[in-house]
Amino acid sequence: MTTILILDDNPTVLRMLALILRASGIYRVLEASTEQEAVAQCEQRNREIDVLVADVCIGDEPGREIADRLTALCPHLRVLFISGYPKDHLIGNGWVEPDDTFLAKPFTPARLMLRVEEVLGPSYVAPAMRAVESRAVRAGGAV
Repeated sequence: MTTILILDDNPTVLRMLALILRASGIYRVLEASTEQEAVAQCEQRNREIDVLVADVCIGDEPGREIADRLTALCPHLRVLFISGYPKDHLIGNGWVEPDDTFLAKPFTPARLMLRVEEVLGPSYVAPAMRAVESRAVRAGGAV
């Protein structure tokens, strides 16, 4: 099962993101509201965490710097940044880089799910899709 670590210092946003991702039934979701909590999750579950969904600003610190430290612990970690600010306002100030995957708030649950799948990459087949394909093949149907 794909594991997502959400890092956001706003408890309401953290709960909302976790609820959306858990409701899909296809992701294991971990939560962190501080860098220390996120580091502890990475140290405990190193190879298990596939995606970090992180706010661009955690406290006074750029989420990009925290993400860099987390990817040093989990080199395979893929990152999706979220923010209420447009990406072009954040580039060049150390908050995000031009090729960072980014999702501007507000967003719909469907848009969040789509961006997570984009972060996972084209070789990723969502577990829900694998289940549908498997049932279709067993039933002799086309995929």
